[in-house]
Amino acid sequence: MQVLSERKRNRSESTVLIVGGCGGLSDRYRAVVEDRGLVMRHFEKRVPNGTRHMLGKVAAVIVIVGMVSHALRDQVRGLVPTNAPVVYLRSPSVSALRAAVEGLELQSDSDAT
Repeated sequence: MQVLSERKRNRSESTVLIVGGCGGLSDRYRAVVEDRGLVMRHFEKRVPNGTRHMLGKVAAVIVIVGMVSHALRDQVRGLVPTNAPVVYLRSPSVSALRAAVEGLELQSDSDAT
């Protein structure tokens, strides 16, 4: 039970923002991110009003460059703190996202030591 409550706490504190990509893959993107104990917010076309208040701690921003408008990218840039890592992906594939999220874990593990 302690592991479950710790995982819930970590999920509520760390959010991965995915900007662009394919809306049809959103559930699969979410599975990859949540499997790592994080919360995902996917903005395919626009950022809803009031988003800043529901984000919590932003662990990273992942921008899928081939499938994002400049306006959306700029909206998200204004939402996140400057210290949040930004990862740019060329492909909207689930495997590319998985590799990016795993890279974030490796980066945070090396920062902790």
